[in-house]
Amino acid sequence: MEQIKELTKRLIANSFKELLLQNSFEKITIKMITDHANVIRPTFYNHFHDKYELLEWIFRDEVLDEAEIFEREGKIEEGIYHIFSKFYEDREFYRKAFEITGQNGFADTLSDMFTSFYKEAASRNLKIVKETKLSVDTVARYYSSGLITVLKMLVGDNGSESLEDFLYGYRYLISHALYDI
Repeated sequence: MEQIKELTKRLIANSFKELLLQNSFEKITIKMITDHANVIRPTFYNHFHDKYELLEWIFRDEVLDEAEIFEREGKIEEGIYHIFSKFYEDREFYRKAFEITGQNGFADTLSDMFTSFYKEAASRNLKIVKETKLSVDTVARYYSSGLITVLKMLVGDNGSESLEDFLYGYRYLISHALYDI
């Protein structure tokens, strides 16, 4: 039963992703998503409250869950690589997702989720917090902001830079102070 539920969620998510590549987020309706997925509207609402929750689920399912596993295993760099590679692989979708602004804008959703991700990482390495007297929340928000900015650049790039170039640049920036650059 759980497997069927996950398959249905994935079907709805894939339908939404395909529609977002062809339409603006605002113009996509639940009916469009369900028609495209060949399911009835109540099926959508059995799994998601609205299309914002669906977008958040896609990001969590396809990107963040795996990155969090790496982070819990102490492999934050692999987690970051996973995030970058997923955004790079699906950059057309994420480019369109970043166009969603306003109260439930995609960048704001990412900010909340990445801040939680970095809070976990920072709380495991409290050295930076103790040495600088910065709160875990401040550190997490700082790194979250930087990651979102670089991801926007990654998906907005016309292909002139490789995934490895973006990763190298990001690693360099987060491992060096502005005064060292």
